[in-house]
Amino acid sequence: MARTVKKTSNTTETLVEDRGAGEPVTPPLKRTFRLAVTNLKGGVAKTTTAVNVAWGLVDAGLSCLIVDLDMQANATSDLGFDITEVRENGLNMASVLRNQCEIDGILLQYGETDLWVAPSSKALTDAERMLSNEIGGEKRLAQKLKAVEGRFDVIIFDCGPNLNLLTINALSLADYLIIPVQTEYLAAHGTLSLLDTVAQVRDNYNPGLTILPILPTMYTAKNSQEQATLGELNRLVSDLVPIFEPVPRATVFSKASAAGHPALRASARSKAVGTYRDYVKLILKHIRAAQAAQGKAG
Repeated sequence: MARTVKKTSNTTETLVEDRGAGEPVTPPLKRTFRLAVTNLKGGVAKTTTAVNVAWGLVDAGLSCLIVDLDMQANATSDLGFDITEVRENGLNMASVLRNQCEIDGILLQYGETDLWVAPSSKALTDAERMLSNEIGGEKRLAQKLKAVEGRFDVIIFDCGPNLNLLTINALSLADYLIIPVQTEYLAAHGTLSLLDTVAQVRDNYNPGLTILPILPTMYTAKNSQEQATLGELNRLVSDLVPIFEPVPRATVFSKASAAGHPALRASARSKAVGTYRDYVKLILKHIRAAQAAQGKAG
């Protein structure tokens, strides 16, 4: 059941939807697929990626839940919800992880669409610290998701910019991992470090975790330093994980965020969002292949 949380004051009341050439509607999935979006560095368009990928999947006919695992609650606010109210009413992921409520009681619906969010708050830091001191804390998220597992086609974890227990929870559950990387100095070396961490998670928790192509973000094609960074990323990382075409730096993303909408919905015809549309097509290709393989095995 959807809860009502007031929209933030800067959120537009109505949305004139700019629809581009959308992906064909996807048939119902046989199971829930899970994606984690993470980088150990903040400010890399991680939440922008999570929100726009989620909308792209919804636009393709799937139902999607974003689980906001970042104490900054950017995914919650980027969909237009008042994070102050979410914190004060206690109906957020921190309370779920503390066993104070169930996840199906905190879900917020984005408009009248099939996009939902399990909101976050600053209290998530204390909840994570509590889990770190509990036996089985690394399994808490899996336990809590059972209540909604069959309700959504896709669940996206928007992880915080650090390797805490909540991020490990998410990576342990994910079928696919999305790594957004800002095209700035030393980005390639940071990505190599993250890939090493992911390898450890695979070895210890989730051998089936598939890393999707690295997604460069906030790219200015005419900037020589960013060109060099993208080249270094390809040189050092592409043998391990493919590099996707970069998402350009553009104001449509900040404007959409301020208005409480995914840019892929609010400005679907903008060239700037085209990379996200193509990335969603890639994700759908993976999901369809996995579903087909499951059908043959079953």
